[in-house]
Amino acid sequence: MRYVIAGNSVAAVAAIEAISRRDDKGEIYLISPEPRTAYCRPLITYRLAGQVPAERLPYRQEGFYRAKGVRILYKKALEGLEPEKGRVLLTGGEKLEYDRLLLAIGANPFMPPIEGLEGPGVYPFTTMDHLKAVESALEDWREVVVVGAGMIGMKTAEALHLRGIKVTVVELLDKVLPIVLDKASSLWARKELEKQGVTCILNDSVVAIERNGKGQVQGVTLKSGTRIPAQGIIMAVGVRPNVGPLAQSGLHINKGLVVDDCLETNVEHVYAAGDVVEAYDLILGAKRPIQLWPLAFRQGLIAGANMAGGRKRYVGGFPINSVGFFNFKVASAGLSTMEPGVEESFEVLSFVDEDRGIFRKVVLGNNRVMGFLLLNDISRAGIYSGLIWSRMDVSAFKEYLVKDMSMPEACKPTTFGLEPWSFESMKDHKRLSWALFPFSYRKQFTAMPSRIEEVCAFDTEVCTL
Repeated sequence: MRYVIAGNSVAAVAAIEAISRRDDKGEIYLISPEPRTAYCRPLITYRLAGQVPAERLPYRQEGFYRAKGVRILYKKALEGLEPEKGRVLLTGGEKLEYDRLLLAIGANPFMPPIEGLEGPGVYPFTTMDHLKAVESALEDWREVVVVGAGMIGMKTAEALHLRGIKVTVVELLDKVLPIVLDKASSLWARKELEKQGVTCILNDSVVAIERNGKGQVQGVTLKSGTRIPAQGIIMAVGVRPNVGPLAQSGLHINKGLVVDDCLETNVEHVYAAGDVVEAYDLILGAKRPIQLWPLAFRQGLIAGANMAGGRKRYVGGFPINSVGFFNFKVASAGLSTMEPGVEESFEVLSFVDEDRGIFRKVVLGNNRVMGFLLLNDISRAGIYSGLIWSRMDVSAFKEYLVKDMSMPEACKPTTFGLEPWSFESMKDHKRLSWALFPFSYRKQFTAMPSRIEEVCAFDTEVCTL
């Protein structure tokens, strides 16, 4: 059996592990667009900031691939697919046949149509190549504009600031971290940015990048007419599933590749995982791209197992985010923020302590946790995530969910019929957590963030056809 995996990030690594466990005789070919082994993409902003050494970036070393018998085609990218012939088209016109194919080709940075965008000095920031390009340009940069105030934009702005560069963030919407934060919490984030010396411009957009006669970046012009001097531009306005090479393949494509519960596409023996996929969102009850590292790992592990004859079912996932910049920490999941007029359909519990900079928000629907948002004190993130997974009815103790006390202390023995515990030791904390939640969700009660391997416990062994 020949397995071909297009892409070389976390989903591909997980698939290799799953395939090799079930079929140690099969051939595994890996198509790697980059000339390196898989690495931890979330760490590249930390590397730019000088907070982690280069040796921490690789997710797997060459020895991993050799041990699994993987043949790597470096600097090759998927250019097309001929499913009727069972083969893929690669860079340079090369063709490779497969018996089972996994499409783990990720997502591409979105580059909006801006005058002057093409040319040196303008970079997205999602890969090692982007990191190297920015690092080589830093000595010529004194001022940088970061376009987009999402996760990547915030972490890149922090990293550049720590490298001694004046940073201005420009965001089209009216919030910092607009997908994660609501209006009130976004104001807290913006205050922290400005306190550190990072300028934040909201409700505005870059319409032109100004260049001199040599093509070098001189600044940007905003829709409002404001001009901001800069020598470099970071484009951080999001990513889009990399479905371009598959346009003529016959695969079902919406915003991303549509897959079934086994992560198989509409074409037999062709599977997909990671950022290129539209998979089931447990909160919204619909399929959509959720581009997160832990979900990509889960999907790769399940797709790989099914390619090798397993019948594992992907039950779905939901957005979970944890990020910190400067002295500001955020953890969120599910419906942490909603469009105006929508939030009124849910019950929202909140706790605010401005003196300590602590904010907690839990969104309930039919007495079940649908989402949460934590600022600065993120110690309950694992518990709230477990409640979302379990879909437990929290009506018996919801009044304690956001109060400024420990969750175990909030669960009074008289209310829940538990024996009196002192809650003075971790043993009692663990006993209470295990008493309240089903066995299948106990692994959520580990330190945040949980190891990405652990969340695979939520997926079932039988796949619905």
